[in-house]
Amino acid sequence: MPQKLWIAIPLGLVLVLLFSSASAVMAAPPIQTIPCAEDYTVQAGDWLSTIAEKYYGDVLAYTAIVNATNAAAQESDTYIPITDPSRIEVSQTLCIPAGETAQAMLNGEISGPPPAPVNPEDKLLAIIGNRSFANIPTTLKLTGGQFGEGQEFTIEAGQEVRLEIDPGEYKAFWSSPEGVTFSRDFMAQPGVVAINWFVPEESYVMTEIQRTGLMEDEAQAETLGQFTPPSVTRKDTPYYAPEGKELLVAGNRSFANLPSTLTITGGQFGGGQEFTINPGQELIVALDPVEYTVTWSSPPADDGTVLARGGTITPTPGTVTVVWVVPEENRAFLQRPGEPGQAFK
Repeated sequence: MPQKLWIAIPLGLVLVLLFSSASAVMAAPPIQTIPCAEDYTVQAGDWLSTIAEKYYGDVLAYTAIVNATNAAAQESDTYIPITDPSRIEVSQTLCIPAGETAQAMLNGEISGPPPAPVNPEDKLLAIIGNRSFANIPTTLKLTGGQFGEGQEFTIEAGQEVRLEIDPGEYKAFWSSPEGVTFSRDFMAQPGVVAINWFVPEESYVMTEIQRTGLMEDEAQAETLGQFTPPSVTRKDTPYYAPEGKELLVAGNRSFANLPSTLTITGGQFGGGQEFTINPGQELIVALDPVEYTVTWSSPPADDGTVLARGGTITPTPGTVTVVWVVPEENRAFLQRPGEPGQAFK
């Protein structure tokens, strides 16, 4: 893939010392009271993501509802803390913050109380969903550890499954009747929550990583490094490109809790599709061998710095490109396995 961009689904990049060292980690925003603009009663078939889309037009804004509800639960028995975003109960009351408040929460300007720990603490909790808008089922196959030579899970459109995975090395394969097959190696770590959803008709997977309790910066870096772009010092990669496609892996390594927006234009995304990638999230996209335009952006950091990077790419079938951003430093890095890393300008 010609070097013109840093971004392609979290893809690896060798950190050449031609970039300056990382700046000091910014302090987290102070914990604040989060007012509820409205209460919402959960209905049959609801997901947090669909509720977020209804109120904010963004499925990833569900985290604002989770944090607001958890904050409200500390003040009133009307609300029940949400410890597992894949599980909400019919008739449960949710705190819906105003749009401006939700946006400030997503931008890291407002912080609620930390969520209650998610059990079990000695396993990785995987929450896996199929968010097809075309009613296409998907199959997840896991190998290694407790799954031995392989166990398959069929997930219909609109469904989610919850798996408690013992610590160890595994490999995951996503496939569907109308889409490509993704696969990647991963190390299951205890106390980590991995939320994954697949949109088969558009050939992409989104992964969000959470961790129980509070993390020191070093621990956070280790966790983000496990599930967003792989190490930039190695020649191999845990990702595998689908046949006839290039795999783009895009991740957000902000330590200032800044979200990033990746816009991909061309190919299956036509005139453009936006993906919000929060810290600890990765986007994995299979790209056809046609030209795409990609741009990265973010809200301003405390010092006014914004992420503004972009370029064009022409994918090469069979390759994996890893890209990650540090929004508060306006940095984007791109790497293909075994090649020097580059800054994405």
